[in-house]
Amino acid sequence: MTNIVDLFPTRFSNIAVRKKALCASRAESLDAESQEFTKIEKSPEEIAYAVLNHEGATLKSFERRALPNLILQSAFDIYQPKFAETVISKYSVRRSFWRRLFNSWLLEFNLSSSVAPLVLKALNKNKFLLPDNVKAVCEKYPILSNKPRFENMAIALISGKMPLADQQTLIFTGPGVVTSKYAQAVLIECVSYLRSQNATDEQLLTFKKLVAPAKNIDPSVKLFAMVGLILGATERNSADATVKEISTVIEENFDDPVTKKATWPSVPDSLGGNTTRQQCLDTVQRWRVFRSITLFFDIIEQVVDSEHKHHFPTRREFWLNYFNRGDVKDAWVILGTKAQEKLISLRTTQMEEFKSLQWAKLSGGPSDQCALLMKVGDITVMEFSHSGRVRMWGAADHQRLSVPRLHRPRYDASELRAECPENQMFRHDSRGRWRIEAQKCLQSLSGRSSKL
Repeated sequence: MTNIVDLFPTRFSNIAVRKKALCASRAESLDAESQEFTKIEKSPEEIAYAVLNHEGATLKSFERRALPNLILQSAFDIYQPKFAETVISKYSVRRSFWRRLFNSWLLEFNLSSSVAPLVLKALNKNKFLLPDNVKAVCEKYPILSNKPRFENMAIALISGKMPLADQQTLIFTGPGVVTSKYAQAVLIECVSYLRSQNATDEQLLTFKKLVAPAKNIDPSVKLFAMVGLILGATERNSADATVKEISTVIEENFDDPVTKKATWPSVPDSLGGNTTRQQCLDTVQRWRVFRSITLFFDIIEQVVDSEHKHHFPTRREFWLNYFNRGDVKDAWVILGTKAQEKLISLRTTQMEEFKSLQWAKLSGGPSDQCALLMKVGDITVMEFSHSGRVRMWGAADHQRLSVPRLHRPRYDASELRAECPENQMFRHDSRGRWRIEAQKCLQSLSGRSSKL
């Protein structure tokens, strides 16, 4: 089982003595005075030998100052607990030692480490030597506990009740950026709460601001953003305003859940593993299908110059009914030149939720013509924007006919009018009687009842 501390392991080769904090609020706790980094070139063996056998005589001053940052590094496990005991007993005269050790504990947070009890005992005993802001957060949150519970801390964070100063001291080193395993543990608790509770709009949107304060989600929180935002909203209606806001930021930061599935991050066992990952993919796909169907009818109502516009509400309702009962598995919008121009102009105003939605270009027909390809179970459905016929191809038809495929970037109108059995094409009529035959066809092709 993957442990929390294994999500983003710290390697010895990355160790550096930080001289200036990433944000002013953390400058004191990180004991950083400049933006320069001093790289430690000695190996763990050389440092441990110097500490244990030569009282640090061969270490440079910045290497001795860095010792509290190294105590919890796995590279020193074979020298423990003697290495940690010696460092704490002989190099802890200055207050700066305890500031560094505290930050090292946040960075490497690992309760199963062999030296964790020793470090916690030392920090608790010398807590009075820590900066005032650090002592304050230690009193409020389970930082120096050997059996911490993060639920109250997580609820405070996603409910907007944790002070910004505390967030910057313990969680975020910058807007939407985490660098410590303690922060990861808190975010995992946030995610667990969101996915298991009936999260409120306030909690979901507050969490969104925390992990996605800008357009791009930082890699350090991408996993938490994916699971927390998606599964926190998975039980909501696809038309929900909060879902629209979340789905927009997810689509801006993650690839297509169908064609680019492999690019989505894996999920550790502590958050449900592959089952959770697949649930995220399925939820985002459901949101995308809904918005594709909605976009198709929204855009054609604005650009199609046709006397058949009164057909559109009936057709929208028909296919959304199939979507709502879980039958529409995929949808792909194909736009003519007029619709493309209209959509681009509207994306910055009232059609914000379609800003990151992918779609294809249509050629070979009127400029205001559009199409919608759908997968209803194993059935491929093709809808044109005008008064043409809706076409349906069953699973068996794919073996002998050139059935249009979804997710291509471009289509010619002739491709969408591919050969189709006559009894699987239905012309739209003003009274909506086409729906009766369409339902029968869907039922026949699927082999089960499709009556709405």
